[in-house]
Amino acid sequence: MLFLIMDPKKEANKYDKIIKENLEALFLPFLEQLLNIHILATERLSAKLQTTLEREVDVVWKVQTQERGAFLLHVEFESKAERITVYRVSEYHGILLKKFQLPIYHVVVYLGERRPNIPTKLKPDEVFNGFELVDLGRLDYRQLLASQIPEAVVLAILGDFRREPPEDAIRSIIERLQRVSKDEASLQKYIRQLNVLSGLRKLHELTIKTIETMPITYDIETDFLFKKGKEKGLEEGLEKGLEKGLEKGLEKGLENKERIVVTRAWKKGLAAEEIAELADMPVERVQEIIAELEAE
Repeated sequence: MLFLIMDPKKEANKYDKIIKENLEALFLPFLEQLLNIHILATERLSAKLQTTLEREVDVVWKVQTQERGAFLLHVEFESKAERITVYRVSEYHGILLKKFQLPIYHVVVYLGERRPNIPTKLKPDEVFNGFELVDLGRLDYRQLLASQIPEAVVLAILGDFRREPPEDAIRSIIERLQRVSKDEASLQKYIRQLNVLSGLRKLHELTIKTIETMPITYDIETDFLFKKGKEKGLEEGLEKGLEKGLEKGLEKGLENKERIVVTRAWKKGLAAEEIAELADMPVERVQEIIAELEAE
């Protein structure tokens, strides 16, 4: 049996897919608990933001002061008083901050005739003040294990086992999935997800071994990490075969070249020592080839 622990960065799309599949069932109840709210209804919006990351501001300077140190001075010139200007400047703020990582002071110079009646500040609930960070690696896995939601139980593999042997924690997760899954097809789905996510903690091989010791049906051949391992093993086998063949080919080519050089020099009457010096070859090798030529 061949196992391969994949690089999480290379397989990130696999992990993301599982999280997105489980998102609604998992995170909405979690969000209610986290923010102490009661969700009445939800609407899934498109996650694709139709915009380009490239923006050109009118003027931006890096300013060095004695009082405030270094900061950016960003100036925009507007001929129209548009209410969306504050959002556009806010967008520039995020891009400039990401690129230069300095405090930013924004100025909009209005060039129109009419007095501009537009907001110059975002509303308090529109201001980005940071985000809620949920670190599953620091979360006691038993909190997720106790959930009635199988999608949450799957994520327990990413939690903190709190000195509990990994094989025991994995066994507990699988047993819990058996209890909360509505049918065999659902259980197979969650076991596959568990195997994928276990790669983020380098526990895939141990997860498979644990499953094999339990009274549970799971087709290892359908596991994407297993299939990746087989493919990788085949690739490595082919590479080694090609390398070996190339080495043999080079060795054979070198032998033929040495034989040609020695044969030509020997037929011209040069001694073994002279041939060895001219061809930069060991005298013993030259003598070996000459002996073969004399025996023919």
